[in-house]
Amino acid sequence: MSRSLRPGKVVDSESQGVAGALVSIIWGTAPTPEIGRRTGDGGVVHVGLPPGMFRLQAVTGSGSAGEVEVEGGEGGEIVIRIDPPLQRERR
Repeated sequence: MSRSLRPGKVVDSESQGVAGALVSIIWGTAPTPEIGRRTGDGGVVHVGLPPGMFRLQAVTGSGSAGEVEVEGGEGGEIVIRIDPPLQRERR
């Protein structure tokens, strides 16, 4: 099965790149290896995706996370926007 290496970026709520986030494929219509990739400087990552539909997730060390659904194969940059972790209400 042919995979296309797609550029991607993980950004925060202010569109700033997030280094060190773990990006993984959590759902897809085609088989993919169960591996994750860490973002480098500026939140940059490259992901190999075969043709199909996929949901990618990015998680930071502090628990911030975000997801995006994308079409696999060749295409433009994949951007995953992360949200801060939910604050638990103290009682």
